[in-house]
Amino acid sequence: MPFVSERLETVPPLARKLFALIASKTEAVVTPPGILEACGLDVGEFYSLLTILSDAGLIQVANSYPFEEIQLSPEAAQELARATE
Repeated sequence: MPFVSERLETVPPLARKLFALIASKTEAVVTPPGILEACGLDVGEFYSLLTILSDAGLIQVANSYPFEEIQLSPEAAQELARATE
């Protein structure tokens, strides 16, 4: 089973939706303001879901509040790139 599918099965549905939103962005690195506006989550819920996705190895978050940079983990990025070829 592919890495992303396997990991997504372990996270709640809202985390899956947030991951899909992050993965759909054309930029390699996104920031909270751009994602928060698009996902409609409150700030607390958003950061909880980021932690879940990070702990599952699906994303990486660099820097600290309020300048976080969110990107797919290398494994997730590679798998999604292969899937879109």
